Amino acid sequence: MRIKLLLSGIFILFFLSDDLFAGSKIYLIRHASVQIENPGWCNVEGALSYKEEYNTSQIYAFDAEVVLNRISYHETCDTVFCSPQLRAVQTANQLFNDDVILKIDENLRELDYPIILLPLVKLPIRAWLVISRFSWTVLNRHNEKPSYNQRKTNLKEFSKELVAHAEENGISIVIAHGMVNLELIRILKKQGWKFEQKEGLSNLAVNCLVK
Repeated sequence: MRIKLLLSGIFILFFLSDDLFAGSKIYLIRHASVQIENPGWCNVEGALSYKEEYNTSQIYAFDAEVVLNRISYHETCDTVFCSPQLRAVQTANQLFNDDVILKIDENLRELDYPIILLPLVKLPIRAWLVISRFSWTVLNRHNEKPSYNQRKTNLKEFSKELVAHAEENGISIVIAHGMVNLELIRILKKQGWKFEQKEGLSNLAVNCLVK
């Protein structure tokens, strides 16, 4: 009888979901798409205006269940780390309503690079953003804004809290921005975290790292 019970136990354990044995998980989610029109070709004033409008625009509605279905045991999570910017907060509210505590953290604010000042030049808005990001991340031009290196240092420090929460509760969920999530992925991978789920950096992408 004991042997039969032992074999039954082994059989059950063998076929249980791998999630039962998974270690800590950190989910990094990018905010939903923003309601803003592409201005096409524009001068520096147009690029500055677009960036300012982007930071204050509402998000498009989306199906929360489609996102939540990609987050294991999301219903057990009572705290979500979130960027203070409107698009991230609205995404978090649409996903979790009042079921969680939103822990707003300035470190999760978008990596805010200044638009490079090129007078008398018209470029597609995408080109303005790419050139300005390159100037900030590679050439270290940051004017009065925090430098790229400083923001990376701040995110590395923030990651300690994120990891500690995941280790204590089994799961951490972050709702932030594409570049922020990319930097957090780099930081976590250096600490031994590995992808369990990799969806890239598009809007509402859900990346999961485990350890």
